Amino acid sequence: MIHPSPETLNVFSLLALLAIGCFGGFLAGLLGVGGGIIFIPVIGYFLADYTLNSDELVRYTLANSIALVFLSGVSATFQQRKMGTWNLKLLLQIGIPGALASWATTRLIQEGTWYNKTQFLSIFLGMILLSFINMVLGKPKSPPQIPNKQSSIPKTDSITQKIVQAMVGLLAGVLVALSGLGGGIVMVPLFNGLLKKPLHTATALSLSIVPLLSISSLIHYLSNKPIQALTQYQSGYLVWPILLPMMLGVVFCSSLGQKKAKLVPERWLRLIFATLLLCIFIQILLEINS
Repeated sequence: MIHPSPETLNVFSLLALLAIGCFGGFLAGLLGVGGGIIFIPVIGYFLADYTLNSDELVRYTLANSIALVFLSGVSATFQQRKMGTWNLKLLLQIGIPGALASWATTRLIQEGTWYNKTQFLSIFLGMILLSFINMVLGKPKSPPQIPNKQSSIPKTDSITQKIVQAMVGLLAGVLVALSGLGGGIVMVPLFNGLLKKPLHTATALSLSIVPLLSISSLIHYLSNKPIQALTQYQSGYLVWPILLPMMLGVVFCSSLGQKKAKLVPERWLRLIFATLLLCIFIQILLEINS
């Protein structure tokens, strides 16, 4: 199969990238996962024909996925502010430790050769499998309808809970840097299971924290010069011919997904989440064994 390069993308490829950006953005808003589980296979597809070494392929994949994840989080945050569910205090308590962890992990990846494609895919698949199990076996934490309750804002008075929230942020930040996901694939199950938050609450809270977790890694990839350049239309590791159509789709559809999430019963959110994770898991396994 011939993969189009960034400099030779045809109209069909651009429309496909736009549609995938819309789909990933919508799922980001609906499920609170940032959209990386959709973006990573697509970015890998468009980079597949380049003679990139394993380390550089991972860096390009991570950088472009993180850029889209960041944008989906920012777009959804604007929607949350309109709805009055945005909580700056909690965002900082979880997001600052996560941002520091993401930055440190990104530096380790960038400056070393220890993290290759095999390790990357192993972590990626492992996180997908854990989240799938949580979605299948987890139970709703509250009745489907609780009118006008501030359940989207967890109590933060307990010192123990603050420590747990910081640890969740640290773990999510490391995962963002290692996998190119938005951290939601870890935060949503932990908010839902460990902090006992309803899935609707967990998804909204997760997506609002995504920009803080991804900003340090995004700046790092933007400011560093790749060892192997792909096209003249790139900034650091960000490849604009691939990114821009997907970014348009993300901006249009992430806030829409968040609006629709409030209308979907939790059991259906779990089913959608689990089905998506299973499809991506199988697709990556097939790619590894092909």
